[in-house]
Amino acid sequence: MGLVPHPGPGHELAEAMRRRARTFRLARLAVLAFVVLWFLLPYEIRAWIPVWLPFLAALGLELNFFVGGWLQARQGRGHAAAGRDRGPQPRDLADFGGDQWRDAIAVDVGGEQHWVPAEGLTDEEIHDRIADYYRDPETARAEAAAPAVVAPRPGHPLRRYLVEGLVAIALVGVVGYWAVRPHGWDAVSTADRARAEAVFSRAASTIAGHPAKVGCDTSGDYVGYTRDADGLAFVGGRQAYLTPAICDTLYQLRFKERVQSFPRTARAIAVLAHEAQHLRGVTDEGLANCYGFQSGVGVGVALGLDEGEAREMMREQLATNVSDSAGNDAYLVPAGCRNGGEYDLRPGDGAFP
Repeated sequence: MGLVPHPGPGHELAEAMRRRARTFRLARLAVLAFVVLWFLLPYEIRAWIPVWLPFLAALGLELNFFVGGWLQARQGRGHAAAGRDRGPQPRDLADFGGDQWRDAIAVDVGGEQHWVPAEGLTDEEIHDRIADYYRDPETARAEAAAPAVVAPRPGHPLRRYLVEGLVAIALVGVVGYWAVRPHGWDAVSTADRARAEAVFSRAASTIAGHPAKVGCDTSGDYVGYTRDADGLAFVGGRQAYLTPAICDTLYQLRFKERVQSFPRTARAIAVLAHEAQHLRGVTDEGLANCYGFQSGVGVGVALGLDEGEAREMMREQLATNVSDSAGNDAYLVPAGCRNGGEYDLRPGDGAFP
């Protein structure tokens, strides 16, 4: 016998689950967008946001979805059990024509499917009803003897939702695991940090003309995003600070012989040389840039570059000085910062910076 498809409690429950799934898909996208945004934020801001926060957000979202869905499904099953009938409801039966439509046989006549009500009928009565659709009684008799045709129930979407949730949690978990692993300057051991800071300090001392110490400000007390500076030095003093990102770029160059990128490495060298000029006693920011680009060639060589590449990096820094200053005229090099100009530290060598 064939069961006529009908929208009952199971249909309503599945529809509710689909609505919940659409809502939670949007929420998953929001969580994943938050994770991506976290990686795009500057290092100094990421340090203020716990890396486990997006993972807990994703985990809480999925737990809410599945617990709520389980309770909703259980409630739906309870209503069905209370009625003791999971078949068509009275309203559905009335729409189809009465209780006889609880069971039906599907017959194919000329390529068109017809349903023949069969509830409570004998085989002979079923045969008679099917015969009304056929001219050939033998075909009607064969249809009556055929196995019952059961209309398929829609598959429950819970399994698919479970897979989606597990994939979302796994993705955020993998990203979170990668994020909590040390990166950049955080991945450098304490001993290697000390070695690197000693190298930076020697380079700064050479420019300053007196002993100087360069520290990498991991605490953010002196430089970083909140301080709006990549470096800081006490004019004429002996102490300078660099951001961890600048330190890591210089460390990669000196100890790993790795140029992370031409502009990034050039910028790190220029920052170190700029702060060293302040230690030398230069107060003007634009002039410290001009002198820093020139002395940065020697810094680059000390860190492992050949002179030609180091000079190209400093020329690139000089060429981008206007855009790098970001509207702060204090950091623009003066007009005499050119080959043979007033601020050329070696006017006779023909090379600038």
